[in-house]
Amino acid sequence: MIPAPFDYVRPNSLAEAAELAASASDSGVILAGGQSLLTDLKQRRKRPRLVIDIGAIPGLDAIEVRQDSIRIGAMARQADIARHSAIVRHLPLLPQVAAVAADPMVRRRATLVGALCEVEPGGDWVAASLALDATVVGAGPSGDWEMQLCNLVRGPKRTALHPGAIATAVIFRLPEPRRAMRYTKAKHAAIGWSIASVAAVVDFSSDGRLSSAAIAVAGATATPQRLPSLEAALVGKLPVDEVQTAQEVERALKGLTLQGDYYASERYRCARLAVLIRRTLIDLARLTS
Repeated sequence: MIPAPFDYVRPNSLAEAAELAASASDSGVILAGGQSLLTDLKQRRKRPRLVIDIGAIPGLDAIEVRQDSIRIGAMARQADIARHSAIVRHLPLLPQVAAVAADPMVRRRATLVGALCEVEPGGDWVAASLALDATVVGAGPSGDWEMQLCNLVRGPKRTALHPGAIATAVIFRLPEPRRAMRYTKAKHAAIGWSIASVAAVVDFSSDGRLSSAAIAVAGATATPQRLPSLEAALVGKLPVDEVQTAQEVERALKGLTLQGDYYASERYRCARLAVLIRRTLIDLARLTS
């Protein structure tokens, strides 16, 4: 399809972009990597009056390694994130996501911050960032702002961003040295779409019991989300006890609203998700023992 008519601007500064976004309000959209936005425009799921391309703003593609955190700018490409040495060392969950999300051509254009703002149902990057307790920062009509990603995500393709707000970076706190993390995904064999996925960031005590857990899922649910009830239930347990782990996972999934479609039913997605969570936790426990 052909997009509905819109105006296009490419500002050279964040201040100019913020002013344009504020004046356009909810009739404007931000273009970063554009891998989701361009599809929405072509299919007329979005009909903005103004498209604001932030690709020319200096510094937005920076990846900054700080004493206790890593800051990833809004124009940092997913491919660059996946091979950044500090991210590979401290946040290996993100390179793991890159290995299974989309394809190399998409990753060379797509941005992490853009993916967080789009909140696709199969949002691999959103699930991983939720498990890592990410914070999104930006600029807007009222000045600079920051928000925990868990508060930013409101639903499929929905965020808590006010009209005119621009997300400029995402910040990840550096995890404790003992923390283990893994991203596991099941795809539809023919088309490659996500059936279910799980992001796990965990720590173990000396006896092999979970001392902390952050678990987020995507694909099987309409919106990527954390599983706080499962996280709480697993603390103090031995993941290698497969029966007990399976019981806790089954209880947690009963409270979820899962999605089904032509490619995979709700029941099938639930079953695949349960298997992914169990295997991920058991594998991490065995690797760190």
